[in-house]
Amino acid sequence: MLLDKKSPIPVYFQLKNFIKEDIERRKLKPGDPIPSEREYCEKYKISRMTVRQALKELETEGIIVRERGRGSFVAIPRIEQEDLMSFTEMVRARGMKPETEMVEFLKIPAGNLSTMLDVKAQDSVFKITRVRKADGIPVALETVYIPEESVPHLEKKDLTGSLYNILREEYGMEVRGSKTSFSAAMSTPFLEEQLKLEEPMPLLKVESVNFAAGLTYYELSYYRSDQFKITVNLSRG
Repeated sequence: MLLDKKSPIPVYFQLKNFIKEDIERRKLKPGDPIPSEREYCEKYKISRMTVRQALKELETEGIIVRERGRGSFVAIPRIEQEDLMSFTEMVRARGMKPETEMVEFLKIPAGNLSTMLDVKAQDSVFKITRVRKADGIPVALETVYIPEESVPHLEKKDLTGSLYNILREEYGMEVRGSKTSFSAAMSTPFLEEQLKLEEPMPLLKVESVNFAAGLTYYELSYYRSDQFKITVNLSRG
């Protein structure tokens, strides 16, 4: 691609569109570094001021992020949850590939969760902790507590995909409702390790009690606040 310096379209705007095309065509993927200001200057024989104007507009539009001392990177598109959606559905809706890494699978007494899960304190529940990823990038750490009696032999299922799908296809249970709360939380060393954070950062803490016919389960998730947002549709009357 060549810049047309005689065009009435400003050179910085042409460069901006070239970079956007590289991102849209996946020549540059989310998280990838983009060429330096010097490289663009040398490639197109343009001034650094022109390059900076193009990059500034891309940053303002949320297409790239610029980090002092490191350079510019393709922004990771925020994953959006709108109403009741599985993580897999959210990621695929953004044109990204969902992945799951198992961290822990335990069978424990329900204990203090018994009332919430509508079981006895001594009843067994599965505790499933997973890192949820989008295009290989850790986005959330999710822990689910689900009664063993409702989902026998869950340990034999492939939990690297959608739990919603497993409940529907393997147990005939469709998640129909959720009571969910949102709050802010600072990352801990454990969360930073699991989410590959280079430094402490605010996270979005999401707690959900999910309901299906014959099943109630509890989910606690920590999402990277820079990569995730939730849209809630409200109505009155």
